[in-house]
Amino acid sequence: MAFILLFSLNINAQNMVVIGTVSNDQNQKIVGAEVKLGQQNSKTNSKGAFSFKLTKFPAQLTIKHALYKEYIDVVRVPLLNQKDTIFLDVILENNVTELEEVTVNSSRVIWAYQKPHTHIIDFALMDDEILLLCSENHQYFLRRLDSLSQKMTDLPIKKNPQNLYEDCTGEIHLVYTDSLFELKLFGKSTILSTGYPYVQAMEILSPCVISNANNFIVKALGPHKKLVKYTTIDRNTKQTELLYITSDREQMRGLDDYAKANDIPVPLANPNYKYSPPIASGLTDRQKWQNQQFYRQILSKELYTPIFEINDSLVIFDHFTDSALVFKPNGDFVRSFQISYHYFENWKNELIVNEEKTKIYAKYETDGLVTLREIDPSTGKVLNTTLLEKHIHPLSIQIRNNNAFYIYKHYLDDSIHYLYKQALKH
Repeated sequence: MAFILLFSLNINAQNMVVIGTVSNDQNQKIVGAEVKLGQQNSKTNSKGAFSFKLTKFPAQLTIKHALYKEYIDVVRVPLLNQKDTIFLDVILENNVTELEEVTVNSSRVIWAYQKPHTHIIDFALMDDEILLLCSENHQYFLRRLDSLSQKMTDLPIKKNPQNLYEDCTGEIHLVYTDSLFELKLFGKSTILSTGYPYVQAMEILSPCVISNANNFIVKALGPHKKLVKYTTIDRNTKQTELLYITSDREQMRGLDDYAKANDIPVPLANPNYKYSPPIASGLTDRQKWQNQQFYRQILSKELYTPIFEINDSLVIFDHFTDSALVFKPNGDFVRSFQISYHYFENWKNELIVNEEKTKIYAKYETDGLVTLREIDPSTGKVLNTTLLEKHIHPLSIQIRNNNAFYIYKHYLDDSIHYLYKQALKH
């Protein structure tokens, strides 16, 4: 079992020079390609070259040319770099023809459930089935679909359900605002257990994030949700052992002062905190109230360091330290590697693992359109990129058999959500 504590590796450099050349797969230099690095823009010259001076890394590099596919990557300063210049050699791929694009786009997005009068509230992928939480004519159902998306069974439920929740053991629960019901599936039968108060049930269920044959792995948050700690619990002995911990200590200190100055009760506050007044003296009650709302909505967002089961390994993606860490199922540390996909523009602080637990995708959104980048879970490199091209603001994206399933809220009828799927590039 390993206990690991990491800190940020982001680098602020002094006038670091980035020099690059852009060519095609025949080693011909590409002239006039549009190049963007961070917030700076340029074009390749007659020799296919570009250069920038930059002080903040990592930075997104985007290269566009009408005859070639768009190139997107992240430029980092090598950890052992002793020079003030970074050299890049970029090769662009030829663009596909317009006819090929039309052919692909016309068939890639399809209905996953073709019932135009069924409102999809939520769904869950289960082996080769789909479980729908839906309504028709003001009646609510838990509906099971087979591998061909045909209805198998309907279980009527009381009105106004909120969503479906999957716990760390893979059990599905039906959620209402005040209660939670566990689902039991026996053959083609669906049974709801006795309901439990929502708050008490989630206090028990939500800390557990991974469950395997030998251990439970539970997550705890520290001050202001800027510290994340994972602990393993042995199923047999009930003994606990710290697996991993990471934190943004600088931000925690700043939020300590902010909370104290604005009378914000913080259950996760640092017990060793020492307040140094005055931080924001003279604030009115209204200003404090506004600052309290800002804290709850923005400042106290959780440090995103998720853990997943992927290909029989446990992988923690620590975006604060730009690192991914691989563990055996028993918690033994294997190795770590650097990640940078989260520096691409418009990342939504979300990773999605497919149902088979073999692939992982990072989610990006621009003007409502979502892009999924497949990330190699062993290297952190981007493998493929797919735009969910037909619908804006897709909800509850889930992936199975190389298809992205999602809910689309119809723009003309606020009472109807549909279920679609789109094939992903591979």
